[in-house]
Amino acid sequence: METEEALRPDAQREVAALLADGLEVWILSGDSVARTRAMAARLGLPEERAIGGQRPEDKAEWLRAHAPEETLFVGDGINDGPAAEVALASGTPAIDRPFMPARSDFYFVTAGLAPVRELLLEARRLARVVRGCLAFAVVYNLGAVALAYAGLVEPWVAAVLMPISSVVTLAGAALAMRAPAGRSRWRS
Repeated sequence: METEEALRPDAQREVAALLADGLEVWILSGDSVARTRAMAARLGLPEERAIGGQRPEDKAEWLRAHAPEETLFVGDGINDGPAAEVALASGTPAIDRPFMPARSDFYFVTAGLAPVRELLLEARRLARVVRGCLAFAVVYNLGAVALAYAGLVEPWVAAVLMPISSVVTLAGAALAMRAPAGRSRWRS
């Protein structure tokens, strides 16, 4: 008797979307090399991205050798714990088993993998907002210092403008992070 691994409902679509976003997707599995490669083929991944026959410590070691500071690891079994601890960030859909949520940075309760891509999209958006806030702060402060050195701004005016710039920066960040109309936001 032979069995085939069941894919999560949206796995093929979500893996394709991650690849389209320019991300590398790998499968590290304790299953045999043949089963792991078959899973990769079903997901549209080349067989060299399917590493089978991995013990828990093998997965962790593989991550250490492949830029763990840039890695998001998603695992659902007790054998994924060591790798989850090595990766920059880790998540799990396995909230029914207490081991993985305790070792992961986030968990998701959907039947699919969409929250993984949503998390990455939100992280990119947050990075853009932070860069925008920093750019505003640098420009504002350079301008304020130049005006102060030129004697064009009274000290009391500068004292009033500083907290106002903080409020403007925070308000701008809050507005930028609001979800566009009609888009649902995943929350953990």
